[in-house]
Amino acid sequence: MELLFFGTPPFAVPTLDALHAAGHSIKSVITRPDKRRGRSGKPTPTAVKEAALGLGLDVRQPPSVNAPEAVAELEARQAELAVVVAYGEIVRPEVLATTERGFINLHASLLPRYRGAAPINWAIINGEETTGVSVIWMMPKMDAGPILDQREVTIGEHETAGELADRLAEVGAQAVADVVGRLDAGEDIPGQPQSGEPAPFAPKLSKKDGRVDWSLPADRIRNLVRGLTPWPGAYCDLRTQDRTQRLTLIEVRTGPDATEEADRWEPGTVVRVDDGQGITVRAGQGSVIIRRLRPAGSRAMDAGDFIHGHDIRPGDRFC
Repeated sequence: MELLFFGTPPFAVPTLDALHAAGHSIKSVITRPDKRRGRSGKPTPTAVKEAALGLGLDVRQPPSVNAPEAVAELEARQAELAVVVAYGEIVRPEVLATTERGFINLHASLLPRYRGAAPINWAIINGEETTGVSVIWMMPKMDAGPILDQREVTIGEHETAGELADRLAEVGAQAVADVVGRLDAGEDIPGQPQSGEPAPFAPKLSKKDGRVDWSLPADRIRNLVRGLTPWPGAYCDLRTQDRTQRLTLIEVRTGPDATEEADRWEPGTVVRVDDGQGITVRAGQGSVIIRRLRPAGSRAMDAGDFIHGHDIRPGDRFC
């Protein structure tokens, strides 16, 4: 089948690889423009661009895929079907009309749950035990098209958003390849309409969403850290006797309920410091043990290494 492929981050690469390996003719790969990163400001290609060039595919990077000149270019490709995976721009109706059979999209949730830009993160933040992927026909309304395929995945107890994204990318790639194969074989797949029942939404995240509220129960703090790792990161400010320092929390565990001694301290107070176990902090309910962290301007490290290099004691506060 002659395809257009739209995608940008690493999550989209397995699907591109699977479609190429299946022998489909990918007429063009459309990805977002290179971004300038780091101190040098050197333009960095997207993960999809690097993968596509490695496969010898044509790559296009319009500033906006909805611009008239971009729409005309897509129409000129005369593709049968388009596949969209985490492209990074809302696609308007005039773009959806540029292929013979329409557009399909891979979404990293069991729709209609967690429509929106950050479904993997919010599923973990909200403490879900399962999630999955959905392949849908695209419609002008975001993430609302008929479902062509869904596959459920169990979320690991300590799994982070980054780790879960890697697994879902592989599951989703196979789901998309199967759907495209069925369409290529001439099968008519109308899709299952999505339920209109209220469902959790997954809005775009920003760095401000990462601030830890220590008045929350310990398990909610643990889920927040998992759901925001590796980006945008769950962070807090540690105030010791001689300094205040920002820390990004990378790995935490729920600890025992607060002891009678710790009960006199406010949430966010360091209860115990143990270079073998980590830093135990009082939460709104229970406690959180910080196992791995990254100080501002420094590398990621185990809590024991941080303890050895800093004067941190019970009674210090995460403020």
